[in-house]
Amino acid sequence: MPFEHTCIEHTFSKEKLKEFNELFEKQDPKYLGLHQEKNESNLKSHYYIGYRWLDDAHKDYIHVSPKENQDGEQADYLKMFVCCLKDPMVSKHLDETYKIFFDEKWIDIEENKDEITPFLVLQFLHIVKDISKKGLKKGYIKVTENLTAKMKGKILVNQTIKQNHFQNRLDKTVCSHQVFTVNCIENRILKTALLQCSRYLFGMGSEVEKLLKLNLSAFESVESKVVSANDFRKIKHSPFYKEYRHALDLAQMIFKRFGFTLSSSKDTYQQKIPPFYIDMPELFERYVEIKLREQYKNKLQAGYGRKNGNSYVWGLRPDFIVKDEKLIIDAKYKYWFDVESEDNKFKDDFQQLSLYGRVNQIRDDIGLSDNEEAGLLFIYPKTNGVSNINFENVKDDEDDATSKFAQIYRVGMQIPPQA
Repeated sequence: MPFEHTCIEHTFSKEKLKEFNELFEKQDPKYLGLHQEKNESNLKSHYYIGYRWLDDAHKDYIHVSPKENQDGEQADYLKMFVCCLKDPMVSKHLDETYKIFFDEKWIDIEENKDEITPFLVLQFLHIVKDISKKGLKKGYIKVTENLTAKMKGKILVNQTIKQNHFQNRLDKTVCSHQVFTVNCIENRILKTALLQCSRYLFGMGSEVEKLLKLNLSAFESVESKVVSANDFRKIKHSPFYKEYRHALDLAQMIFKRFGFTLSSSKDTYQQKIPPFYIDMPELFERYVEIKLREQYKNKLQAGYGRKNGNSYVWGLRPDFIVKDEKLIIDAKYKYWFDVESEDNKFKDDFQQLSLYGRVNQIRDDIGLSDNEEAGLLFIYPKTNGVSNINFENVKDDEDDATSKFAQIYRVGMQIPPQA
């Protein structure tokens, strides 16, 4: 049985369902929804996991966990996320895999039930690692020095008289001037965020600890500071240091999560978290991209553009195409069954994938001539699935073919289970 999130269904009164419906319409994307069947409305979870409030009064909340397979295993979404972080291309497109609602009332949780903090910490550590590799940004900061036998910048007359002349030190002058240094406010914020993360690793493994030490060593000449929310408004971002914007956004989330000072109480961290969701279909799609890039490398083109309005006709944009391989791929984080009688459950998916193969621009992109048909492939999660996708092998495997439709194949990809 493939992995999927737990599907929560529960029957409520009509008045409560109306209240839920008004609340869910405000959420983007929807975390929960109403399912109508046989004149009965039920509350039903979508393809997200996490914690969300069920009412504006913040009295009731719901927690959706990953689906357990028939052996009682759950998909290890953290391992999938770490795998995506290691890829320099895929790691740039992970923002849509989760969302945190810091402005909503925080939720009391049981100890060791925190699912979002590892996402924040790991993504932050990997982005800071990229910054360290390129070299830390330098900036001008204002310093005040009591100089001997020289002057620099602006002379602070009052301070010079009080500190020096009253002490009969006429050779010294207090000056205010700027220095160009890595000890700028951006790096000081990142250094403080790294130190804040170090307090909450919770034995996430030697690899994470090694990454943290590597980052801290790169910031050895940078001082920590007492960070405030106002510090982030002072920063002017430069197009030459694009990674800093993302790193500072994550740092701000970390401070909101753990507190703005290094002396923040751990008790608050362990017992409360902001509402959040993790988009499992999006995470699975990025995980599939990692595996496909191992096979097809630069031939693979991912469909990031559809989220930014960059699509083909009718807003169509397949998850992946493989140029010059005549292949269109759709990643589906859904239940799939290997018996033909269940194919009707996925009629819309089959129609959508078939339509991709009829779009002229897509056909041109994958190198199809007028009399050729595209190879259409579904990839779905499966407990005992394959770890690498090779379409030539898939075509030769009768179990992966769908007998009702020509040139449409499906293959289950193995995703890591939780230990």
